[in-house]
Amino acid sequence: MGNASSDRAPADADLVMVGAGPQALRALADLDHELAQSSPDATRVPPRVCVLDPATPGPGAVWDPAQGVHLRMNVDAGIVDLTCPSVPLTFVEWLAANGALRDPTLDRYPPRATAGRYLAWAWERLRESPRMALASRRVRVTDVVRDGDRWSCETVTPEGPPDVPVTAPRVLLATGHAGGVGMDHARLADPDRGPAPGADVVVRGAALTAFDVVMDLTAARGGAWIEDAARPSGRRYLPGGREPASVTLVARSGEPMLPKPAAVAATLARAVIEQTRRWGASATPDDAWWGVLADAAVAAARAAGVRLEHAALWDVLDATTGAVAADGRAREGAADPGERWERDVRRAEGDVDADPAWWWGRAWSAGYQDVVRSLERAPRDADTWPRWRARAARLERWAFGPPLETHRRLLALREAGLLGIVPALALIPPGAVTLDAFTRGPGVLSAPRPWDAGAEGPMPWAPWEGLLRRGDVTVRAGERGCSRRPMARVSARTGVRHPGSTRWAGLRRTW
Repeated sequence: MGNASSDRAPADADLVMVGAGPQALRALADLDHELAQSSPDATRVPPRVCVLDPATPGPGAVWDPAQGVHLRMNVDAGIVDLTCPSVPLTFVEWLAANGALRDPTLDRYPPRATAGRYLAWAWERLRESPRMALASRRVRVTDVVRDGDRWSCETVTPEGPPDVPVTAPRVLLATGHAGGVGMDHARLADPDRGPAPGADVVVRGAALTAFDVVMDLTAARGGAWIEDAARPSGRRYLPGGREPASVTLVARSGEPMLPKPAAVAATLARAVIEQTRRWGASATPDDAWWGVLADAAVAAARAAGVRLEHAALWDVLDATTGAVAADGRAREGAADPGERWERDVRRAEGDVDADPAWWWGRAWSAGYQDVVRSLERAPRDADTWPRWRARAARLERWAFGPPLETHRRLLALREAGLLGIVPALALIPPGAVTLDAFTRGPGVLSAPRPWDAGAEGPMPWAPWEGLLRRGDVTVRAGERGCSRRPMARVSARTGVRHPGSTRWAGLRRTW
């Protein structure tokens, strides 16, 4: 319906969305659906919706269609679904319609740039919706301030100078996961701007962002992999000639990520959910709660024909890795976090055993929706919640690791002597290039809020700092994210609801 471009976005709207990535698009798709379901009224004026983000609407800050094709999704393409009256295709349907389904090994995890093109296409379709007047502005929101019965979004341009505020009676905050160290993948992939060919590179981090850096330094520089059944990885690396001499990943937790299974049997998922559905709402993650999750892991193993003892699960869940001493150095005799990579290939292919970490990961992954359902509005306490966070961090590494093909490629680089993974590094080799590779976690704070009410808390991200300072929203002790009431209303410190200030709570895990 001729919606406004970013150059003509109004300073006044019925709804403002802060953030223009996938979370905002999912909210827009739901809004389009709800408007289509409402009673038709020829006299009704379509609501004016203004989206504020310095990044491109749709792809947002993460899914740039111009990024290298070596950077792939870490979740199945099948979960990306923005269908609504204005967006007729899921991501997989869009891939098929555009002839992009070619490689059976990698189609489930296509390049993030391809996902970005789908998001950009969906944004354009939503802009043409006759049910809303959708506009955007390339600005960064620094604060959201109550102004009578409206909210004023204070903005600056991407370059920094102040811009015109945008006001609306309702604001939806969909700030997502943008942030972290801001990896410049294009620079890292360029031998002239990134680490020089033949250099030694040390990467602090051994999770998904670090794996992206490895691909920047290998695949993006002309390296390739071919099948080789004689090798444990099933792959052999063919150097492009412009790689570093070595890449060493430093696993700060001392805990390797486990690959995703190539397939998850429906019987296994059902066995887990039959257990995790036992959790009630507003549960406490006490010993009984954890007992349910352990039962789910045992049930998952049993569904795969594996006998697993509860005692083995408890032994590994709280066991220290023993990898890093108090001074940050590797303990003498500490296990190489990469030692289990070879066996994990076979586990991911379906040749499973009674490895307890593997089955904890399967229970956490298949039962994750019930984990969220049982705890999202539950009370927090200083006894059970810190333990839950520590255990959850370990379970995330066992449940949501890289796709199997990425794992194979990393293992092939290790077999070739190019890649190493260590639990700690006492001394950086002279002349080595050091990189930090981590991504900011979810939430509005850089770390959980302290339990001690008088302790100085971590710094919140914009635009949350002002909202928290004024008490318009709250973060519970032990948490990083803001408190939400049903229907995604965020809670004020006084307990008074602010019906105009909302935070999108649809997708629990980002794409």
